[in-house]
Amino acid sequence: MVHHMTRDMSRRSLAGLPAVALVLTVACAHAQITGEAETRKFVSCRTLITWTGPQGTQVSYFGAGGKSYLWAPGNDTVLSGTWRVDPNATSPQSRLAYVAVCAQYGGSADCRPAEILERITMDQADGDVFGLEGRSAAPFRLARDRTNIAMLQQRLRAEAADATQPPRSAAKCD
Repeated sequence: MVHHMTRDMSRRSLAGLPAVALVLTVACAHAQITGEAETRKFVSCRTLITWTGPQGTQVSYFGAGGKSYLWAPGNDTVLSGTWRVDPNATSPQSRLAYVAVCAQYGGSADCRPAEILERITMDQADGDVFGLEGRSAAPFRLARDRTNIAMLQQRLRAEAADATQPPRSAAKCD
């Protein structure tokens, strides 16, 4: 009798397991960028603040017409380049295609899976929050530390009242 009861209890607990796994899978699927359209919406005409251990904080503006601007730690200038979404990117580790965001500044191209870009994004806003498109000099020397848009704007206001520019309209974006 005890053996039968134990077997019956294990069936009940296993029967509930797929439902729990399904709920977790659905919850996670909505938390991440999944396709080309969602990726474009995530980056187009937006300012992203990203942070990784090797690179520190970076501020990127992904503008209309595939133009991109990068404010990186230690740089006195804003780099200008291009960006695109690659819906069929692959890597040497896997032949499975994924959606990637590729930015190129000079001869250096960087393609990141959209899900990784979303994960390392610390803050984001519509428009060109720091006016990177219209400047060649960095607003100030960016530290590697994690930060967000509000903290960077506060520093800009503290250093010079006229250093900030209003966000640019996203009307021209693809």
